[in-house]
Amino acid sequence: MTGRTTAHIMAWNDDFYYKISKQHGVDFCKLVGDSHRAAIDFVAQTVNEEGIDCNFSKVDGYLFPHEHTDKVIQEILYKEFETAKIAGFDVKMVNLNGDPACGKITDAILFPGNGDFHPLMYINGLARAIVKRGGKIYEQSRVTKNEEHKVITEDGVNVTADVVVLATNSPLNHNLEIHARQEAQRTYVIGFRIKKGSVKKAQWWDTCVPYHYVRTEQKEDYDVLIVGGNDNASGIKADDYVKLSPFISLEKWTRERWTAAEDILYTWTGQVYEPIDSLHLIGQAPIPTYGSNYIVTGDSGQGMTGGTIAGILIKDLILKRENPWANVYSPKRLPPLDKSTLQTTAEIVDHTVKGYITNRTPMGSDSIDIEDLVPDSGAIKQQGLNKVAIYKDKNGKLHKYSAVCSHMKCIVQWNPIDKTWDCPCHGSIFDAFGRCVNGPAKVDLTPV
Repeated sequence: MTGRTTAHIMAWNDDFYYKISKQHGVDFCKLVGDSHRAAIDFVAQTVNEEGIDCNFSKVDGYLFPHEHTDKVIQEILYKEFETAKIAGFDVKMVNLNGDPACGKITDAILFPGNGDFHPLMYINGLARAIVKRGGKIYEQSRVTKNEEHKVITEDGVNVTADVVVLATNSPLNHNLEIHARQEAQRTYVIGFRIKKGSVKKAQWWDTCVPYHYVRTEQKEDYDVLIVGGNDNASGIKADDYVKLSPFISLEKWTRERWTAAEDILYTWTGQVYEPIDSLHLIGQAPIPTYGSNYIVTGDSGQGMTGGTIAGILIKDLILKRENPWANVYSPKRLPPLDKSTLQTTAEIVDHTVKGYITNRTPMGSDSIDIEDLVPDSGAIKQQGLNKVAIYKDKNGKLHKYSAVCSHMKCIVQWNPIDKTWDCPCHGSIFDAFGRCVNGPAKVDLTPV
């Protein structure tokens, strides 16, 4: 998913420091802040030492209220400001005076020293550094099973190692303790052409839940305003995408604030995993307890920051070094029993239960007729006792697959934006032809 990131290396944690402090205590909050600063420093140092040309620069970041006139939102901004100071950040409350170059924002919290870079150029630089030191990288080698000290590829090749790190969107096993602690969400991004220098080079985040995130990328003759947000749960029904219209509403939100936005150059989507208690899941997998296995997941959409934190922490865990972040991010930690965690857990359970119930409940007669399917679209149909995922390709030919996800038997749903079959339970994704393109599922949908 690195190719789909907007690459904010963030000082701010998008689950809010004041919430983390309330859920986990001040000490954990300070350690989370420390880990974010260390991640930014690591990237800066690595870029310098390895000579990685990835357009890295330090930029200011601004957290601003999504409703300027709402007193409650202003109070949230103030609480976050006070807690961010406790977490060790040199933050400032600023007024940007509605400057169009700053999204017409007024009040905001300034987080200095965030990182901007081109993510694929950085990843390629890391790959070269690994190979230079004797490491080997094998691409197009899908792992379908992991055991103690071993992974097995889809071609049946066994790879043994002292340590296995499952750094994935969601672990590729049936680890319910992990699957139940995070929710898969789709996120949306638009790249707008803007005149050079028309928007301040910075990172921008609002207090909306889910939040909007904004940055710029510099080209030779113009700049690109990269705007993301409008997240929704993965695996929603096709009709819900029409109601949400995520790209339309994201464009509207942008043009109301960043008036420099011109024509749209790019649109894309990504998948993120939101942990129920605001913290990444980094460390030894709780079940099954393979002592040689570590997992990295639940980065809350902050993959570049969270992935760097994970690299620092996992290294220390493997080498048996003390690291104060270990308990903070441990997958074995007990989530706090607060209102927010319980509500998020209930939502995840609700999605999962509905997925299983849908599998066993016959569909009504109001589902779309196959004849009414337009080319390059899909739908779920009841055929006898089974639910079938039917895709009509661009030439009008029908392709039929079992709608039962190959991971844990929930019913997939058609995603009309990405032209994929998405699972509402744990976020597995299959392309229009039933091929698995995103785990935790490991095999394709069954043709029928």
